[in-house]
Amino acid sequence: MSNFHLRGTGQETHTCLNEDQVVVKKRLQHAARGRPRLTLCRGWTIAALLAALWLTFLGVWLYLSYFSDVGGAADSRAVRRTGPGVVSRNIEAHLVVLPQDLADETGAYCLDGSPPSYYFRNASSDEHLNSWLIHLMGGAWCYSNAQCARRSATALGSSRMLSPEKRFGGILSSSSTVNPDFYDWNVAVVNYCDGASFSGDREDPVTHSNTKMYYRGSRVLDAIISYLLQSAGLQRADRVILSGASAGGLAVYLHADRVGSMVPNDASFKAVADAGFFVADEADTSGEKWWENAMKDVYQMQQVEGSLDEDCLLAKEKNRSECFFAQYAYPHVTTPMFIINSVYDSWAVQNILKVRCRPSGCSEEELRVIGEHRRTFLQRTDQINRYNKDGMFLTSCYDHILASLDSPWMTYKVAGRTTREAFADWYYERTTPAETRDVDCDSSLTCNPTCSSN
Repeated sequence: MSNFHLRGTGQETHTCLNEDQVVVKKRLQHAARGRPRLTLCRGWTIAALLAALWLTFLGVWLYLSYFSDVGGAADSRAVRRTGPGVVSRNIEAHLVVLPQDLADETGAYCLDGSPPSYYFRNASSDEHLNSWLIHLMGGAWCYSNAQCARRSATALGSSRMLSPEKRFGGILSSSSTVNPDFYDWNVAVVNYCDGASFSGDREDPVTHSNTKMYYRGSRVLDAIISYLLQSAGLQRADRVILSGASAGGLAVYLHADRVGSMVPNDASFKAVADAGFFVADEADTSGEKWWENAMKDVYQMQQVEGSLDEDCLLAKEKNRSECFFAQYAYPHVTTPMFIINSVYDSWAVQNILKVRCRPSGCSEEELRVIGEHRRTFLQRTDQINRYNKDGMFLTSCYDHILASLDSPWMTYKVAGRTTREAFADWYYERTTPAETRDVDCDSSLTCNPTCSSN
């Protein structure tokens, strides 16, 4: 038989035996009488269990000590391995939710009343310990109280349903291959939760279908920047870039100067707006300027005026809502700015123009409408050439966001330079701003072979 069992008299030390072989080791008789005796089999089993328990305890202790603040609990004021001035090798950014008492004190709430939040990743080198990239997330807009009520129950209207960690791409990437010029900077990605490009400034909450909402995007932005200054080391910054994509890109046009006034005076401050230049006065295929009218509804509903640039409001005194659009806000921005956009922006083509074909499958009429959009877009952005401080990268790729996604950041080219190279050349002044105002080919919607959308 192959089964193991124990044999002995109780006076010996036992080992595991089978029926064909009995090994009995005599033990000294002066062992303390009455002491419980364990067989070697049981001894090894207990030792293994104790070792496993010890290793489990050690693993849990190491995990908790390293990830103690992951999850962005509203009452957590600490940042994982992110004491001000700490170098980190983290690939992913982790969620930080502002303390509830701070949200209550400032009135800075997401649509659903939850505190503002951001994702944070420490600088990974001593060289850029005080270099900061602050990014404003996008996610379109809610144009009515009903839409905002639905939005308040999503991650675009609340900080209560966000993942504890997130990995970002493009200009936000921690990879030196993807992002060699900025991979080792401090990165703070501000979550978008107000539905109005961080611009809502309504004092009283609004209730729709028993859903209470707060239109406080302007306060959200101010509270996040203030918190970064007070608690995360932004007060020691020597370089700051404000970036944004889509609705967050529009927010860069609207609020770059205000954010710039909050960061340290001696810090270099520049901005990059990605896919945020939406043409205001443009009709869809039915001839309706629905998006312009919808955004003016947002302007009224969320009482946006109080957050906008005063010089623009004075210049547009008879129609102040125009200051809620990039083409009218841009001339009043004093911050050096780099504009990244597609002249065939896919979101604008599909949602503002309501043309839903793919580049290779559009009808002649659809191509005509898209071509007219390109001409209008270039007319509205031509003003950028009048400002010596600014650069631009306008591609013909049928795409929407270019700077915070790996592929368009690394591979799309205009005038022989990728999106990444064009921005870095402008930012580090490797070329003059005039030399970094690149406009793509204009022969067709699919004229650029580097576009993955073609």
